[in-house]
Formats: sequence, structure tokens, C-alpha cells
Amino acid sequence: MNLFQMLERSARSINGERPAVTFEGDERSFVALRDRSLRLARGLHGAGVQPGDRVAVLMGNRHEWPEVLFGIAALGAVCVPVNVLLTGREVRHVCSDSEVRCLVVDELGEPRLEDLEDPPELIVRVGEQYESLPEQELPPGPTASDVLIHYYSSGTTGLPKAAVHTHENVLWNSFGQIIDIGLGPDVRYLVVPSLSWAAGFHNLMLGLVFTGGSSILMPTGGLTVDRIVDAIEREHATHVMLVPSLLRQVGDDAGALERLRRSTLSWIVSGAEPVPAPLVEQLGEELPDCRVCQGYGMSEFPTIATLLAPEEAVERAGSAGRPLSHTDLAVKRDDGTIADDGRGELLMRSPATMTGYYGKPEETAEALADGWLHTGDLVEVDEQQYVTIVGRTKDMIISGGLNVYPKEIEDVLAMLPGVGEVAVVGVPDERFGEAPVAVLVPREGESVDEDALEHTCRAELSGYKRPRAVLMHDGPLPRNPTGKL
Repeated sequence: MNLFQMLERSARSINGERPAVTFEGDERSFVALRDRSLRLARGLHGAGVQPGDRVAVLMGNRHEWPEVLFGIAALGAVCVPVNVLLTGREVRHVCSDSEVRCLVVDELGEPRLEDLEDPPELIVRVGEQYESLPEQELPPGPTASDVLIHYYSSGTTGLPKAAVHTHENVLWNSFGQIIDIGLGPDVRYLVVPSLSWAAGFHNLMLGLVFTGGSSILMPTGGLTVDRIVDAIEREHATHVMLVPSLLRQVGDDAGALERLRRSTLSWIVSGAEPVPAPLVEQLGEELPDCRVCQGYGMSEFPTIATLLAPEEAVERAGSAGRPLSHTDLAVKRDDGTIADDGRGELLMRSPATMTGYYGKPEETAEALADGWLHTGDLVEVDEQQYVTIVGRTKDMIISGGLNVYPKEIEDVLAMLPGVGEVAVVGVPDERFGEAPVAVLVPREGESVDEDALEHTCRAELSGYKRPRAVLMHDGPLPRNPTGKL
């Protein structure tokens, strides 16, 4: 099937009148979502969009976003999500790189249009224009192997690249989560990430379209712990995904923890970067009736490739878990050999994995060499396939010829009382080539004891791994729009 046919299946089933998506108290059933998605597909086609055309979507979370995705899927066009938090330069890059023909935009994305020197030939604004597009009968629907979506990488190491996914890739990604997370019709998932992120639609939400569960959209921007907890209480949410930076704020908020203990919440999934082990242990104790687990995934898919089972969250704190049933893992060691376990670059293989990077054959060949997706993440994988993220291949510091992994140092410093955030980077060093330097953000109202810091580094880290300097930072560490450091 294609993605639209998955929605069609639920609309025709006993779940058809159940709420598929809720936004700001307004519920839309699977039948309503199907009907409005079909109307939009015919409208886009009437406006000139053809199968295979790239359609950029520059919107905040709202009811129209799922309609646009499923409408594009029904037409056989290609969806190009664009985050409204991107700068004009970044939006220009996405539209140019994907050769976008049509752009769907709401009031949050409208200001970015001024920055487009060569805008797409067709711009559809949410509102009266969106609702009154002239409709034209659709051509036959796409096949499972047709391209559905371009997801741009976070771009922390250069210009973002578009990971190309077919309908089949996206469906496999959803089915793996249904099986391994146990998604059913009674799940009520609070969608905190922007739908423009890969995690937005593709962590739980599309799986729930298949099983008849409900998704409650949080508005884009202005997120606070209070607003999230309010929504969990108001909507009786059972599942939520929180990036580690938000998860830390929950752990620091005694009032929020007390409210969550009394709520319907039974699952918290975290990802985007490793969750500090002390935080996992704290939340496991504070929220005994809520499963707190972390996963690992990529814009190249699967978006949840590994998951640490909730009952293992404390015992194996710091691990990203084991691969889901639709994912194979391997390790590329320093000598270039590929093995089932050990230390090295993480390799993944799954029917959910991208077909390549759009318009970039050399980068595609490099990323998919030897039949594996080369993730660029350094890991340790044990004999039972539990994955522990060590760092990024490009983040590795080589000091005096020795490999230093920033995450190992960050984990040690994160255990210190008073530390809210920590980042370790390599800086030029005349003697050793590179040396690690740590940046700490104290928790609000607290301080970090320098004697304790020095003692901990000497006790827990070899000499070449100890930070040459520790810089105190009085504000949150900078992050990109997807929350990555």
C-alpha cells in the first residue's frame, strides 16, 4: 500500500469515527482526515501539481499539516517538510536543493517568504486559498516504491542533505514501532515535536493512524514544562516524546513530577541525544507507573532504530537499547572490518532506511557503502546488541595520538551536583594537537564545586581525557531547531 491507503484503511474500519488528530481541543476523525486530505489532493492537482513534483510545507503544528501530508501522498507528489524556525537562508537552501515547485505556508511560515529570492511557482496559503483550490480528478495513486518525502538532516556538520524516503520506507518505519512499542487504539499520544521534524510524524503518530490511536498536537513554539503537563492532564495522554533538554526540565520541576504521578501518562520516550544516566534513574524513581525509555534514530530512518525497554532503563542506564525488529545493526571497527559487536561506527540496515540523498550520488554511495547505512555515530555494541552511544565520528578528539570521546567526559561531569548541561569540545593544542575543553551550565540557583570537579576528573578520567579547561556558561547551551547541541 501507499501512505494514503493506510489512512483509507483506518477510515473504513471500526475506528473511522474515532479521533485521529486533536489540535487545540478540536478533534478530527479518521473519516474527516481522509476526506479533507483527498479534497486537498484534488485541489493541488487542479492548481497544477503533478505526481513526482516536490511540495514544500512551511507550517507550524496544526490540523492542516496531516491533511497536507496525506494529500500529497494521495496525489503521488513528494512532501518536503520545512521547519518554521529555520532562517531565510536555510529555507532557500531546502527549496533550491529539492527543486520545489509548490509551497504550502501558514502564518508562522509567511515571514520566511520575504527571504526567498526565487520562490516556487505555486504558493498555497492556509486559509481561504487553501480551502477553495479548484479540484481536478486524481491520477492513479503512487506505488509503495514511489518517493513520498524528503527529510533534511539537522545540518550540524554542514549544509543539510535531503534523505529520500519512499512510501514503503515510511510504512516499514511505522510498522516496526507498532510491533515493538505495542501501539494500539487506546494510545493517546501527545505530539510535542514539530511535524516538520522526522520525529514529528514518524515517531508513533503514523503508527497510530494504522492502529486507530489518537494524536494530540502541541502548537509549535513557546513550549514549557507547564504547558506540556497541562496538555497531558487535559487530554488524558498516555504517551509523550520529550528530547533530553525538556526531560531535564521535568526532572528539575517537583511540581510537574507530582502532577505526572497522578496523570494517565504511561510512556515517556526520549531521543535526539543520549540521556544522562542519573536523569533516567531519577525519573524511574519519581514516576514509578510511567515507563521512561530512550531510543536512537535518524532522519535517514528508522526514526526509532533502537529502544531501551523500560524495565531495563535503570539497570542499563546510558544505553540506547537494542534494535527494533525491523532493524539490523553492525559496527565498523577502526581497522575497517564490520562486526556484530565491539566499538566503532554504528551501521544500520532496515527496509525503513532511506534510498539515498537527493541529488547527491557521491554522498549516497558513501553513506550506503557495503549495504549498510553509515550513521557517523561512534558506539559500543555488546554481544546482546545493546548500543551505547560514545559520540560522533566528527566529534572525536585526537589528543597526542589518542582517541578522546566527548560523551565519555560529558557523562562523568553530568554526575556532579549542580550541573545542568555539559558539552565537551576539542580545541587546538600546540603540544597534543587537540585537547578537550568542557563547558558547564550550572542548574538554576546552584553552583558547581570546583574542588569536587577536579577530584571527580582525576578519579574517573585518564590524564589525556581530562579537560584542559572548564568554562562556566550562564545560559542554555546553543541548540539547532531539532534540539541537538
